Amino acid sequence: MITNYVITALVALIVGGATGALVVFKISKEDDPAPIVDTTSTKQQEIIHQLTDIDLLKEPCSIEFIEANDDTLCRSMFCLMMTRGIDSQTSGAQCEEISNIANTKTIRDDCQDDPNGVEACYRLYLQRK
Repeated sequence: MITNYVITALVALIVGGATGALVVFKISKEDDPAPIVDTTSTKQQEIIHQLTDIDLLKEPCSIEFIEANDDTLCRSMFCLMMTRGIDSQTSGAQCEEISNIANTKTIRDDCQDDPNGVEACYRLYLQRK
């Protein structure tokens, strides 16, 4: 009687082991799924590169443009370009300061020739600003 149990246990172990080995080999033979390609991050990098492309500054930062106008547009555009990208080191507040200086210069120059007076011109800008 014990020999029947021993034979049954050995057959069960052999059949179970063989089945387990087949399952393991079948799982290892299955092809790995195709990797997921994330095109969004690639497109974002291309856009960041376009926004930080120094070629955009050729005209406003040229010597001729700066001599004819001033360097405010060049500084503003450069600052805005440096706020773009993952590793940007410039904050929007710094760019806002440059814009405020440029606006103040424009207001001051515009109000110098105002026929209603400088103070009235300043008040008008303060109300509209």
